[in-house]
Amino acid sequence: MKVYFSSTVKAKKSLEKNFQLIHKTIEILGHKNVSNFLLKVDPKKFYLRPSGIANQHYKQMLREIKSADVVIFEVSLASLGIGYLVNLVLAMEKPVILLHTKDAQPYLFQFLKSERLQIYEYSSDNIKKVLTSALDEARQSANVRFTFFVTPKILQFFEFVAKKKQIPRAVFLRRLIEEAMVKEKFKTHNPF
Repeated sequence: MKVYFSSTVKAKKSLEKNFQLIHKTIEILGHKNVSNFLLKVDPKKFYLRPSGIANQHYKQMLREIKSADVVIFEVSLASLGIGYLVNLVLAMEKPVILLHTKDAQPYLFQFLKSERLQIYEYSSDNIKKVLTSALDEARQSANVRFTFFVTPKILQFFEFVAKKKQIPRAVFLRRLIEEAMVKEKFKTHNPF
């Protein structure tokens, strides 16, 4: 899977070794990091950037997040920016993994309720085990959004079926596709 990993730049001084370990472990487990920003950034220079450069960084970060299958944030140091990004990524319906050290449980994140959100305590001793489990779970929850246009007549039919069968339109469509897959004897291929 493609993984976007980041944290607040303010934590780099105290957690740099953890950041390097997490980044490296993602690769060891056979996944691809889509960003190495956190490893390269100089915290002192980062907050002194002109607004134009900051805007470019923001746009690049969004492109990397959108290209990822799963997003991981190290959240041991509280950050409004990371909180914003977590909500943004969840709105994109991507799996989010939050990692924190033993004495730094993130307070506000515990109130977020999403089947795509996982929160794990980790240490240098168990990071491989934690990431293996978290990424496996994320893989299972990563669905692809498929959007398309329909005619008003088809939309009316969807509404009729949804009311009659008391199921969401997406569920109805998935069932139709799954039935066609069985009929065609289509074998699924796991891209991960």
